[in-house]
Amino acid sequence: MHTFNVNGTALAGEERGTGEVLILVHGAVGDYRSWENVATALAQKYRVINYSRRWHHPNPVPPTGEGYTPDVHAADLVALAAASGGGPVRMLGHSYGAAVCAAVAATRPELVRSLVLAEPSLFGMAMTNPIGAIAMAQTAAATMHVVPLLKKGRPEDALTAFLVSVIGKDDYARLSQHVLRVMFENVHTLEPMLNGMSSGLSFSGKQAARIAAPTLLLEGEHTTTLFRTTMKALANAIPNAERKILPGIGHGLHFEDPAAFNAAALEFFARH
Repeated sequence: MHTFNVNGTALAGEERGTGEVLILVHGAVGDYRSWENVATALAQKYRVINYSRRWHHPNPVPPTGEGYTPDVHAADLVALAAASGGGPVRMLGHSYGAAVCAAVAATRPELVRSLVLAEPSLFGMAMTNPIGAIAMAQTAAATMHVVPLLKKGRPEDALTAFLVSVIGKDDYARLSQHVLRVMFENVHTLEPMLNGMSSGLSFSGKQAARIAAPTLLLEGEHTTTLFRTTMKALANAIPNAERKILPGIGHGLHFEDPAAFNAAALEFFARH
């Protein structure tokens, strides 16, 4: 276990490999263990920094009233990238973590050499499309049950409700018991994350256009309408973007097919 000291807090994680820096940023209800299936392979080519975002296991839980927003996590990622040494870094993020990476790439382009965004939860990008707007409204309605379940002392049901509402029943069924255990150990982040989600909806095409780094947009063939619409909008807005669809999987991506995920990321990084 490694400790990264950034912005007045200690973030747990791992560091392995040598060479250019590659920072992995996990998604919602995840932590540094979310990358177990891919980090070792990536570390054969890069110096991989794999950390638990603020308030995620085993870091301290969020204090009452302290904001959990993409901006907070982006500030931590900026500090981590700046402290890693060696100039601009490569970043790879999934879902909420990919949204954090995109925010950093848009606001601090000098820090990012190249970027892989695996289905970022930048749902503001989907809102300009009527289909995306409908999907967003349906997802928002479905997640309304999550916080009440937490307050009733039913964390398992809350986690299930959240995952089904965001990634769908089929993708939820493809998640392994190990992945679900890791997510359950981060269920305490659900309420503050959902309370701060509105700020993530403000990410726009104008911001996406500021991403200068070569960017790979990775998505699963069977992902949801909301994520697919978001990915299409990002592909149109990011100047130097490529879009690749991995067959036979959904939003889980590196959980479901780590070999295909690694191959796509490594091939892209090798060209950039």
